[in-house]
Amino acid sequence: MKKIFISILVLISALTMQAQNVLTPEQQLEKAQKELEEAQKALEAAKAQAEAAKVKAEAEKIKAEAEKTKAEAARLKAEAERMKQETEKLKKNAENSVPATKTSVPATEMVPSMKIQDNATKKQNTTGTSEGAGWIVPTVTEEIEEKKVEKTAEGVVLKEDPKYLAGAIQLNAEGKVEFVLDTQANGKSADEIYNIVFQYMSKLIKNEQNINSRIPLVNRNNKNEQIIACIMDEWFVFNQSFISLDRSETKYQLVATISDNHLHLSMTRIVFNYEEGRSTGFKEPAENVITDKYALTKKKNDLAKIYGKFRRGTIDRKDQIFNDLTKLVRK
Repeated sequence: MKKIFISILVLISALTMQAQNVLTPEQQLEKAQKELEEAQKALEAAKAQAEAAKVKAEAEKIKAEAEKTKAEAARLKAEAERMKQETEKLKKNAENSVPATKTSVPATEMVPSMKIQDNATKKQNTTGTSEGAGWIVPTVTEEIEEKKVEKTAEGVVLKEDPKYLAGAIQLNAEGKVEFVLDTQANGKSADEIYNIVFQYMSKLIKNEQNINSRIPLVNRNNKNEQIIACIMDEWFVFNQSFISLDRSETKYQLVATISDNHLHLSMTRIVFNYEEGRSTGFKEPAENVITDKYALTKKKNDLAKIYGKFRRGTIDRKDQIFNDLTKLVRK
């Protein structure tokens, strides 16, 4: 009887536990929602951890770049200091070499005397003789050329070559900067001149400073007037050293109009793209850069600090192209 009673109690306990383990649909839904919320929290935590790791990696990368830049700056500074010391050393050696040369002359040797004439306009050597009989030491008189001082119409002394100053930049009827070459061609036919100019421009677009120059159009339909259009896109280098490079991308158009014994060449549509992406950079047409208003000082006797180099570079490039073609077609 006792055993039967104990068995009944065990069976009741088992049924009670089974009843407790069976969840209602509402309880199952609530449990699932809790599990979902916990999973979402775990996912958010994992995302946050991954983002933190990414930010940390970026910070490490920036730090490494900064260290690299700092090291490069230190190297350049050390190199500049070394060059400065070398320059001072060379200068000191040059100064020390002057008295050494003077003292190397024997005391018994007679040295010709030098006399500099004032207000001289032409360099000339004349020889005379010292008094006495027999062999004598000649006396040399040296006249030096006096440098001519050039001035503006208002009497202001020019500080720059006049070819870069007032009058160097011309505007066409549309108010645009335009350089023009008109030259005879020593009796050559239009076909001969065309071939000369085309070959020259084909080499010009492949120069070492070229970016994207090309000859997009030619017109040979009219034998009496043939045309070559060349678009130049190249670097104008203003200053270059082992630690710096100052240059500007420069675009312009060359149009050659050719007829028998004649070449007309224009250089127009000039645009400068300087230090693109930097705070000091700009992209402007020539009218806003190299005209007198922007590229000359107020007294018109010198080039302006900022835009003067663009004016000089443009005029030098124009002179090079125009002079080259003039010599070629006049041969």
